[in-house]
Amino acid sequence: MAYQKLARRLKFLIASYRHHGPGHVAEVFRRERIRRAYARAPIPLPEKDAFMRGFDWYRGDETFADDFFRAAAGRLPLTRANRKEFTISLFLSLQTYDDILTDAERISEGKFEGLGVCINEPSGTFDWSRDYASGGSWPSIPFSAIRFMEGDGSDVKYPWELSRMYWIGWLGKAYWISNNGAWSRDLMRLLDDWREKNPINTGVNWAMPMEVAIRAFWLVTGFGMFWGAPNIPKEWWIDYLRLAWGHGAYLMENLEYFSNLTNHYISNCFGLLALGSLFAGSADGDTWLSEGRRRMIEELNHQVLADGVHHERSIGYHRLVLEMYLIALVLAERAGNPFPAEARKTIERMAEFMCDYIPPSGTVPQLGDSDDGVIFRLRFDQEIYDHRDTMALAAAIFLRQDFNSAAGGFSGAALMMLGSEGFERLRGLRPIARPASRLYRDGGFAILRNGDLHLLADVGEIGLHGNNDTLSFTLHSGSGAWIIDPGTYCYTRNPRARNELRSTRAHNAPMIDDVEIAEFDGLWRIKRDTTGVRITAWEDQECILQAEHHAYDNLPAGGVTIRRRWHLTGRELSVRDTIAGSGSHRYTVRFTIPGERTVTRISEREVMIAGETEELRFECSEPISILEGWYSPSYGIAAVGTLIQAAGTVNAHGEIAYICRLFPKS
Repeated sequence: MAYQKLARRLKFLIASYRHHGPGHVAEVFRRERIRRAYARAPIPLPEKDAFMRGFDWYRGDETFADDFFRAAAGRLPLTRANRKEFTISLFLSLQTYDDILTDAERISEGKFEGLGVCINEPSGTFDWSRDYASGGSWPSIPFSAIRFMEGDGSDVKYPWELSRMYWIGWLGKAYWISNNGAWSRDLMRLLDDWREKNPINTGVNWAMPMEVAIRAFWLVTGFGMFWGAPNIPKEWWIDYLRLAWGHGAYLMENLEYFSNLTNHYISNCFGLLALGSLFAGSADGDTWLSEGRRRMIEELNHQVLADGVHHERSIGYHRLVLEMYLIALVLAERAGNPFPAEARKTIERMAEFMCDYIPPSGTVPQLGDSDDGVIFRLRFDQEIYDHRDTMALAAAIFLRQDFNSAAGGFSGAALMMLGSEGFERLRGLRPIARPASRLYRDGGFAILRNGDLHLLADVGEIGLHGNNDTLSFTLHSGSGAWIIDPGTYCYTRNPRARNELRSTRAHNAPMIDDVEIAEFDGLWRIKRDTTGVRITAWEDQECILQAEHHAYDNLPAGGVTIRRRWHLTGRELSVRDTIAGSGSHRYTVRFTIPGERTVTRISEREVMIAGETEELRFECSEPISILEGWYSPSYGIAAVGTLIQAAGTVNAHGEIAYICRLFPKS
């Protein structure tokens, strides 16, 4: 096992050297030394006197909390709103008064939902180190000794999700609209309990820098939302700020700077920037702000491809990364150090990709891994895979009518970052003409769409997360999804289920001779990508896409090329699979249909897929089977779905054709 780990690390270092050069590899080793040094001698929270005297505007202990707020207020979410009543009216336009209070009541009563689990702690407090799905728990030991990847059936994402502290926003909204001190008392109670049970550098909630960073953003936001609550003592705020400071000290020494830089490293830098915007005016705060900003800008060049697609090639992670960059744009500008124009343009291209992949119904496909990760979870029952809230924030930042149209209006994310000013900025935007269909050649995605159907196709490399979904696609209309990606379900808790949904068979693309298009290497990697995928035809006006891959070039029975052609015309989609090469081969093609659709057989080669208002007639050139299957609409949730399967044998050259026709329900 040790040899395998060493071999894998050498493989990644060599790839990093080739891609990024020796400087990157040297930084990998430097950051590793820094992390190890911190683990041996972690930085404690500062004493109160030293903490307060570290600010250049300090003038006395008695006035410190008030002075701190005056210094920071203009940089933080929501505290810039000079029209509080209008801001409250915007909150109420997005969510009813009763719903906002209900969200706050739930968390105050010990209720929390996330990742498919409903927590109910009658005491009103939580076991912050517990996996509420499996019942497993992590000990209160130094963070560097925590082992959360050992495959004992527990999933560390559950305590992390609870400790991201989204609930600060739920309580904060309730306090804003009601001015009821009960919500600020609940904030103090929950924060005090969390702080007592998760002392700095101790336990599972300090074991992952990404989680520390997301929690840090909510600590920054909570200070702005609750400052001025008359029942919160000024002394309590000083302890709150010391806790936030501890997050910054931890992040600065524990950046996830590895051979492969991912959304984790971006989140670390995002956390530093957010904390720097809070603590600007101190030596540490100024360093965190400048370092977070600099590193986030650098990663735009490293992690975002030329067409704006995040290099991990995951729709879910693209949203998470874009969300962090949009927030960072606002915070950096308020701190007086905005992102340069070229960086803003790259972030705008990321938003363009989101604008294109959002289907008419709003709920996005899950191509690539999806773990429900967001920054702004502003409702107890938020639809995680509706990305329109992030799209609205992008619309208000970049003043784009196409973004605003895709978003369908203002959102909570835009309100949190821009206040009532953000709402007013969206008035009078001029339309921007962009092609309906878009090819993201660098990112390996294509969108075919018209007024009736929306198709997202994966025509790129397998990607960093190792999902065998090359040439798979999803299909939506205004009434929702018809053909879907199977989703992720989980990571470490159930490796078998994890790999089942990563497999070629699970995706809407041909599988030959029961062979995966790439062999898995653990839960997030493949051993080698031999797909050599190529886009061989693209006509955006005619809505035609053709691509092929070569993962099956060396099969024992003879090599074959898989070629797929899509053509969208009005309410009809035609797909043709060509299996070209030598020898006799078995093929299997499955399409996953969501559970809310009813599938009925019409003939040997035809089925009807029915929804509430529309029907999709699915025809195949070969006999098809209707099978019961499963998919994951959200992390931790397994749902029953239907599989439409075509299977058979081809000799040397074969074609399978499918036609999907959309009708109003009769």
